[in-house]
Amino acid sequence: MVDLIGGNNQTEEQLQAKKWMKIIAIILVVLLLISIGLIVLVYYMQATELKITIDGVPKSNLKEILVFEENKVYVPIRDFATYVGYSSYSGDYKQYTEDMTKCYVQSTNEIASFTLNSSKIYKTDGNNHYEYYEIDEPVKMMDGKLYTTIEGASIAFNIAFSYNKNNITIYTLPYLVTTYTAKFKNAAIGDEKASFANQKAILYNMLVVKNEENRYGVNGLNGAEIIGTKYTSIEFIESTKEFIVTTEENKMGIMAHDATTKIKPEYDEIKQVDKDANLYLVTNNKKQGIVDGNGNIVLYLEYDQIGIDSTKFATNYIKNPYLLYDTCIPVKRANLWGLYDKNGKEIVPIQYDALGCSVGSINTNDRTANHILLIPDYEAIVVRKGELYGVFDLNGKQLLPAVLTSVYSVTSAGEDTYYMTYQGQVINVIDYLNKYMKKQETAKQQNSVQNTENKNVQTNTVTNSNNI
Repeated sequence: MVDLIGGNNQTEEQLQAKKWMKIIAIILVVLLLISIGLIVLVYYMQATELKITIDGVPKSNLKEILVFEENKVYVPIRDFATYVGYSSYSGDYKQYTEDMTKCYVQSTNEIASFTLNSSKIYKTDGNNHYEYYEIDEPVKMMDGKLYTTIEGASIAFNIAFSYNKNNITIYTLPYLVTTYTAKFKNAAIGDEKASFANQKAILYNMLVVKNEENRYGVNGLNGAEIIGTKYTSIEFIESTKEFIVTTEENKMGIMAHDATTKIKPEYDEIKQVDKDANLYLVTNNKKQGIVDGNGNIVLYLEYDQIGIDSTKFATNYIKNPYLLYDTCIPVKRANLWGLYDKNGKEIVPIQYDALGCSVGSINTNDRTANHILLIPDYEAIVVRKGELYGVFDLNGKQLLPAVLTSVYSVTSAGEDTYYMTYQGQVINVIDYLNKYMKKQETAKQQNSVQNTENKNVQTNTVTNSNNI
């Protein structure tokens, strides 16, 4: 008989099968949701994971050496050097000691030096020319290694270094040169004649260009003209972001990065002396002088030479041969030397035959005697008159008269000791000056006391006479 009321009744097996189908469906949905969640998580992790590239190539292992503190990145100077094609060394450049508080990095074209707790980076081309840069934070030591900031790394390694929450992007200068040479047909930075200095303008969003008549100018990286293509040569000064330009008349001047004229092109040669003091060495008709960044005369063009040859005094580590101790300008006229300050005021009169002492053969117990110009402990400068030597400080005070047979230094265990020879006797310069200065101070105090006593006597005498 057919059950008309319960005709749709299902067997127990069917009900059980439906139940399992629902369970399986739920499990599949859950698995699908988990898979979607995992995909989203992986995508999120990939999207938020820090990516590091150098010249477009992933360098994920860089994360292991960089230090992240809050929103800042610190770069281990020596470890990072190999990633961007630089060699690295401990100590200062041309200072042959293993000083772990200093290091320098070197490429084919340039050397950059760092010192612990200093915000200054010195750069040199190795040919007696230095520039320095102030960075946002001092160099720090972590786990026995020197670290600098993104700004410090960018300047020292000549790289474009950008960082946001998820990406660190680094471009080296050779890569940028290749890229912009291909992008701009008038770029004047890609051939062998292009100067390294001009290539570095790219790092500051500028490009040296050349027209069909071989005249040079400067454009922005967006193609907009900054300096017209009318100069026979252009040289970028990185530390001031200015350009030395040369006209068709072979005269040189300074143009700023905004195309304003800083120094009119009226000199045979021009060279930066100091960026902070804003001074330039200029030459006309083989005579040299100093002008400031606005073209004002500091020292008239009447000198045969300004600046010294620092290669003769290698152990003195002279950073700027035109401005000793960042204060004194050495000048030579009519074969005699003197010193001026940054304002053109005379410090030491032009009456000395040489600056510095080039020692001959001296018995120093088999240690090498070094030529010296500077005695850093006293910020002193050695001068020669005839065959004898004397010493002045940077304010023009004579510390030692020109009666010495020689003044030199001896290096031992990385330390320099300064000596002088007087009447055949070898004397430690610093010990002598310490005693001399102490005697001077004592004598000064005694004179002050004596003067006070004299004034008191005079006052008492006047008082007594008034009472008569």
